[in-house]
Amino acid sequence: MVEASFTRKKIESLTLGEKLRKLRNETHIPLSEVSRATRIRVKYLELLESGEYAKLPADVYVRGFLRNYARFLGVDEVALMKLYDRERNIRANMEGTEDKPKKKIGIPMHSIVITSRTVVLTIAAILILIVFGYLYKEFRSFASEPRLVILEPASGSTVDTSEIILRGKTDKGARVSVNGEASFVGSEGDFSEKMTLQSGMNTISIVAINRFEKVKTETLTLEANFAKEAAPGSEELQERAENDRSFFLEVSVKKPTTITVTADGEVVQNGLLEPDTVRKIEAKGEIKITTSNASNTVIKEEGGEEIVLGETEKPAKDIIFTETGRQEKEEGVQ
Repeated sequence: MVEASFTRKKIESLTLGEKLRKLRNETHIPLSEVSRATRIRVKYLELLESGEYAKLPADVYVRGFLRNYARFLGVDEVALMKLYDRERNIRANMEGTEDKPKKKIGIPMHSIVITSRTVVLTIAAILILIVFGYLYKEFRSFASEPRLVILEPASGSTVDTSEIILRGKTDKGARVSVNGEASFVGSEGDFSEKMTLQSGMNTISIVAINRFEKVKTETLTLEANFAKEAAPGSEELQERAENDRSFFLEVSVKKPTTITVTADGEVVQNGLLEPDTVRKIEAKGEIKITTSNASNTVIKEEGGEEIVLGETEKPAKDIIFTETGRQEKEEGVQ
């Protein structure tokens, strides 16, 4: 009788960690390279390969690590998950504990990408940028001339009328004068002036001064080419002179005051007037003044002395001046 012979084969049963280590060793890839490719810390890769699951973060992160590792190694991630669940359940039963998820309050600090320190540093960096931006803007304002742009008319142009409207723009808070006369500047830095030209070449000088007393000057040259009227007779000259006669008032304030001024029905000042600004108003018929503070408002008639519009700080409305001076009717004075 021939005795049957059998060949014994060793049944290989690898743990999850051993399988991971074997697959990695077969490709001769160090853990550091795996870490760079999968963005998993080397420390966690070592714990996975040694099967020390208790030292790893929460279960949800471990599953994420295994998925990334399986994709990197090119193996079935579902099979690795099943092996991981089986080993974890066996270990839990051996330790006499139920397979309950770890109770975590919030996200573990070691897995937080945006930490409180990062937030603080980010806010500090933003604040530093804002401060540097503000200081740079202030330095530029201090070191440079104010902006002064003439919107119309264009320098060197020819006009066929004796009157034009000069419009321009400067920095907020800057002061502007046109041919030596102060011009009202709006809250956004815009200004405009009605100019009377002489026949022929005219030169207009515009000066802007910012709060650091930096000066910018622009000079316009305009050629006025309008027909002159025939010389009138003496009676017509006298009548025209009476009709064209103008008178002037200078309006200024002691403190910033809101003032509205109309000359012959046309608004020539409307808004806040600063103490260092003097408005020279010209009219043929009447000048009407409304102010938010009568005692702060100073009027100077042509060839006369300065007078304060009122004795109190109350508003004054529609105070009328003509060539003969202030009119008796003072509506709105309180």
